[in-house]
Amino acid sequence: GRVKAKFVVVAGNAYLGNLIPELSAKSMPCGTQVITTEPLSDEVAKSLLPQDYCVEDCNYLLDYYRLSGDNRLIFGGGVVYGARDPANIEAIIRPKLIKTFPQLKDVKIDYAWTGNFLLTLSRLPQVGRLGDNIYYSQGCSGHGVTYTHLAGKILAESLRGQAERFDAFASLPHYPFPGGELMRVPFTALGAWYYSLRDKLGF
Repeated sequence: GRVKAKFVVVAGNAYLGNLIPELSAKSMPCGTQVITTEPLSDEVAKSLLPQDYCVEDCNYLLDYYRLSGDNRLIFGGGVVYGARDPANIEAIIRPKLIKTFPQLKDVKIDYAWTGNFLLTLSRLPQVGRLGDNIYYSQGCSGHGVTYTHLAGKILAESLRGQAERFDAFASLPHYPFPGGELMRVPFTALGAWYYSLRDKLGF
């Protein structure tokens, strides 16, 4: 069928594919992996995250974690450039979990899954217009939980004619990945290896 619309908002993020080449050249889908422990006792859960906060570390290749309502630790991290699904998610994430929480070295992992996020070269979200009536928002680079609630608001404001906050984000430069579609994955992986090494060495 057909739909007539005054405006279009493109928000496919890591699942947009090459639908709009102008956007796909400036972003790259990546996979991130998550594991969930068995339910923990109240005492253990409280010792891990006493304030029950959701945590995201500040490493270049970051880890993130929080407690679920039934006291499971949900722990995610890792990056697979090009968004391939790894064969053994637990093998990738469990060492990170144990490094952060050594007291959980014998904990059972009940669930593991992967999902995609969209990486930008600058690690900043991309917001802008294509023509007069097509708006886009994408590329949270792993920080979507803390950003997308604001993105929705500024998109709505812009469609109502109040574009000041939208334009502030849209004015940020959007850079294409070096190497084009063929070489952006190996080039980015090489750069990530370098910065990950700096994290490990404490630089």
